[in-house]
Amino acid sequence: MADGTGLSVGASRLTAVVVDRTAVSRAPVLTIYPDRPPEVGVPSENPNLSEPGLIVTDFVERVGDPIPIVAADGTAHRAEALLAEALRAMLRTVAAGPVGPIAVSHPAHWRPAAVAALRAALAGEDEFAHSGGPLLTDAEATLIALARDPGLPTRGVVAVCDFGGTGTSLTLFDLAADTSAPAPLAPTVRHADLSGALIDQALMKHVIDGMSEAGTLDLSGTSAIDSLGRLRAQCRVAKEQLSTGAVTSVTVDAPGGRTDVRITRDELDGLLQPPLGDFAEVMQTTLERNGIRSGDLAAIASIGGGARMPAVTTALSERFRVPIVTTAHPELTAAIGAGLHAVRATAQEGMTSVAPAAWPVAGAAESPPEEASSGTFRALAWSDADDIPDYVPEYGAPAELAEYGDPSEVPEVDGPRPSLQFTPDGDTEDAHRAPWYRRPAVLAAIAAAVLAAMAVAAALLLRDDGTSTPTTPSPTTTTTPPPEFPLPAPPPQPATEAPAPRTQAPQAPPPAEVPPPTDAPPPAEAPPPAEPPPPAEAPPPTEAAPPPEAPPPGEAPPPTEAPPIEGPVITIPGLPPIPVFPQPAP
Repeated sequence: MADGTGLSVGASRLTAVVVDRTAVSRAPVLTIYPDRPPEVGVPSENPNLSEPGLIVTDFVERVGDPIPIVAADGTAHRAEALLAEALRAMLRTVAAGPVGPIAVSHPAHWRPAAVAALRAALAGEDEFAHSGGPLLTDAEATLIALARDPGLPTRGVVAVCDFGGTGTSLTLFDLAADTSAPAPLAPTVRHADLSGALIDQALMKHVIDGMSEAGTLDLSGTSAIDSLGRLRAQCRVAKEQLSTGAVTSVTVDAPGGRTDVRITRDELDGLLQPPLGDFAEVMQTTLERNGIRSGDLAAIASIGGGARMPAVTTALSERFRVPIVTTAHPELTAAIGAGLHAVRATAQEGMTSVAPAAWPVAGAAESPPEEASSGTFRALAWSDADDIPDYVPEYGAPAELAEYGDPSEVPEVDGPRPSLQFTPDGDTEDAHRAPWYRRPAVLAAIAAAVLAAMAVAAALLLRDDGTSTPTTPSPTTTTTPPPEFPLPAPPPQPATEAPAPRTQAPQAPPPAEVPPPTDAPPPAEAPPPAEPPPPAEAPPPTEAAPPPEAPPPGEAPPPTEAPPIEGPVITIPGLPPIPVFPQPAP
């Protein structure tokens, strides 16, 4: 697998790294030549700057600005186009031949318009268009690099602090959310009061104040302007030397001669205390504003050239009481993370598109390619792995229905919802389909209500008032609603017995669709009904009692005793017994 190449864009430095091989860091100064490719850096760090050319600076901070940069010769240039040319020059410097996958990290505080402009500019370059040219923030690249070496906590919040040349950026990440690609918890906070440029100025002022008090430097003349420019560069070098040493010296070209000024680390730490205290307050406020308690902060990751100073690590550790994670070369951390990201993106793409889906089966005419013998090549095709389980449908419902043709054969499946089997019964289905007024229970209730009404009417007619003089009832006509089913005529009475009263309740037959009960005689065997006697004729006398006087024509016969009722009856106080007819079986 090819080594990944990472490029880091900073306001004061451009860095290119081939992971585990080489690294180059230069100032963002682009020199354009008419007859050869541009070069990046200053003469002290780039030996190829052997002839004069068109020099353009300050283009990194203006990426995405619609107003172009006007060079010394009057030509206009877009800032993102100049940065793309500078990154191409860094690639030629770090690798003489073809390079592997490339990724570029940009400052985390950049606006979306600046990121989009840089992406569009890189897409027009052959080197980045061929490799895809993925972009990511330097804070995200930092997490990738530090997770590889020396390591990061697996849980908690990590604060990434980028101590750059023009300011310090603070980005918060929650590693518990997604350790593979965590997203920032909040927008990046930019603190401009703590930067490498301001530290250089403070150190230079400290040197000038010491020489002025000693009377060895006079700043009133114009000849000191060139000396101040060189002094600032020497103070930057002294700051870097004090990151690893305890004492260094700065050479100052004074009017009276050259003088060496001694500077200690304690003096540099004293100059750093005020801006570091201000940044610690900004960081504390940012944590509180995002609801992060002191116990939730797991570590602080420091990158950038300023992270090399021991005072930065000491101040943050004493204030927040958490580990400070950094590397021996924090200025290269973002570029290393970008190179690792490029390799990871290429590997993930190859896992799904480069590797074959499956090799031919044994005995086929064609044999697998030679790479099949390599375990790493076959591992790229994750779909061929033996440890990938087969797809199991949730609760097994679709698979079981496909295996069992009859739904009644589907076994019960354990799950949050039990498997319900609906097998309707024939009788139950017919009962549900029949109208409500034709159901056996409803028909029996209607018949019982009709019989009860007729029994009450008969009891009212047969009731005696208790006097010896019979009273002739008034001709009152009682209309009884006819039953839904035809009523059979009462059985014939012998000639010697009194005829049954007309008000006797007839026995209702069962519904037509329901078979009659077994204890009732079938309707076919019943004797034919007899004609009722005319109302004007009196019943023949019997031996038990003298015949009553015949009522006048058109009147109802006097009440007589009802024949005994056979079968079960319902007894109600004050009313005659009410027969109970058996209901048909459902």
